[in-house]
Amino acid sequence: MPFYNASIYKEDGSVCCQGVMVSLDGMDQAGAAGWMGTISAKEGVELLAGRRYRLVLTDGRAGEFMVRRNTSAGGEDRAVSLQGMGPMR
Repeated sequence: MPFYNASIYKEDGSVCCQGVMVSLDGMDQAGAAGWMGTISAKEGVELLAGRRYRLVLTDGRAGEFMVRRNTSAGGEDRAVSLQGMGPMR
């Protein structure tokens, strides 16, 4: 899966976090609606399972996603699994 630098926004449009690394899968087709990925997030970044957010890549593409789960191994970073909720444009 390719990695991208991105920003994440909450449903109300406020910034959740910036400069996060995200690996995305299912992006091989223009406007693919079946994308998914994993975000490497610092502890304290509020990404809650079942909530919708907007992912904006540094290349300008953006799409809505829902957090599927958070996984922490006790370190500073945690893996956040996400599912795209429509096309990434």
